[in-house]
Amino acid sequence: MKRHRQEPNEEYNFWQPATDMMSGLVFVLVLIIALLGLYLLSDYTGYEEASSVSSEGPSSSGTGWNNNDPGGWYYDGGTGDGDGDGNGQFDQQIIQTGGGGGYGEDGIKTAVFVEVVDDETERRIPEAGVTFELYRTDTTHLQNGSLQTLNTYYPEKINYRDYETTEEGVFYLPEKIWQGSYYFHELTEPEGYDAAGDTYYDVNRMYDWPDPYVVQIRLSPCKNIIRIQMNDAETQLPVGGGTFRVIAAEDIVTKDGTVRYTQGQYADTIVCDENGYGESKELYLGNYTVQQQTAPNYYTTMQEDLNVKVEKKNGEDPELHEIDAEKTKIALSVTDELNSTGLEGVTFAVSNERTGITQTVTTDAAGNVLLTDLDKSTTYHIREQQTLENYRLDNTDYTMTVAADGRIDGLSTAALSITNRMLRVSIHAVDMVLRSDTADEQLSLYNAQDQLIQTWTTNGSGEMFTDLTEGSYYVVRGEPNAENAKKYNFTVQDTARQQNWNVPVFTLRSAIALAVLAVIAAGVIWLLVFLWGVLARRKARKAAEAQKEEKNEEDSNKKES
Repeated sequence: MKRHRQEPNEEYNFWQPATDMMSGLVFVLVLIIALLGLYLLSDYTGYEEASSVSSEGPSSSGTGWNNNDPGGWYYDGGTGDGDGDGNGQFDQQIIQTGGGGGYGEDGIKTAVFVEVVDDETERRIPEAGVTFELYRTDTTHLQNGSLQTLNTYYPEKINYRDYETTEEGVFYLPEKIWQGSYYFHELTEPEGYDAAGDTYYDVNRMYDWPDPYVVQIRLSPCKNIIRIQMNDAETQLPVGGGTFRVIAAEDIVTKDGTVRYTQGQYADTIVCDENGYGESKELYLGNYTVQQQTAPNYYTTMQEDLNVKVEKKNGEDPELHEIDAEKTKIALSVTDELNSTGLEGVTFAVSNERTGITQTVTTDAAGNVLLTDLDKSTTYHIREQQTLENYRLDNTDYTMTVAADGRIDGLSTAALSITNRMLRVSIHAVDMVLRSDTADEQLSLYNAQDQLIQTWTTNGSGEMFTDLTEGSYYVVRGEPNAENAKKYNFTVQDTARQQNWNVPVFTLRSAIALAVLAVIAAGVIWLLVFLWGVLARRKARKAAEAQKEEKNEEDSNKKES
């Protein structure tokens, strides 16, 4: 290389050494920045216990949490979602932030995997958004433990105060935690599950990300009871006794995928006490059907099932389902067969076929009587014993069977309608011509054995008899013992309709009526004869005129010819 010589009179050049110096300084600065970056990314140990977090609380700006250290951490509202597959294997990129290999200057650090499971089945509950806080308990200066906040550092530092499950019901803590005693505190719970108690655990050895320390948070499925109150349908007083079957109205499935009851499956039996109150065991949430299995004595089982939805407890008593219990009844009524009028004072004998006990009942003013306190699975015989005067006794043996459910032919109140018949005979003296009732006629009624029943004088209306039995009778007009007395024979029939008998009588009014009719008839005949004569004369006159015209026409024709 040729050495450049400076001529004595040549001006000195300062730019070359200056540029060399600047290049060297830039190289040193780049090296320092690179070393600093490698230091921050390779072995960051800035984990903070969160006791200072609990004391500081939310920042005044409302943007996050801080520890008043300009170089410290910040909570930016991150969710803390993990992405585990539930089998201890991590299926997303893990940013290992707790120091290489799990060991630090202060001891062991370990990775933690959390899964939420059903306490009864130990199956995982696959629901996202179940939120927890992490507390450390082996601290001496805080009574209830210190709230732990963890960080992720790539691509930027994010602080997490709480942690949420994924759709699989799991999550990883975002960074490894130091050895010690901890517990998870639940903030929200999955649908259909009760709030979990705090879940405590100890970290005393190192677990790395591929095989983390597994914490199971056990949740109990929500349950509640069904409450029943039975009251008399009429009095609303409590009715003791009775049982109810609880049947699943649908497949009852909890969030962990377990079918607790299939549709139609028996779930429980409710037994009501002496006050009519009963409740089921605690049942899983869902829709159920309540069917009455047995009813108290003298009462019927309810005909329609009760649909009940078991809902999550809310601090108040579950809904009380009131059931109106209907007594088994026989509504007995007795009426007149002709006019349906109720008959008061009709007596019946009611016999229990199973016990042989017979009771007597009597109809009220409306002709009704209500039979109650009827035994189940029993047949009752009902027979009329005494009816009102002049009514015919109904000798029919009526039977009513009370089924095991307290119903009679499917009804809680069975109706038994009975009619009593009265034979009504009305005897009239009727004008032969005018066909109207006549007065002052003496009539006598005899039976088929010629026994006089009654003698009376007509008053322009019929004489009513209600005490006659079916058979043959006759009526005599005038003196009963007259030799030439004429008998009018009649028959009383067994029918509810009124029977009318008419005795024809020829009276002065009849004679006058006949005379008037004769006069009218004669007048009509004379009028007809007169009209016939007039018509005949008109006809003869017209014939003569026609004949005359015909002759004149013939004479005229002859003259012309």
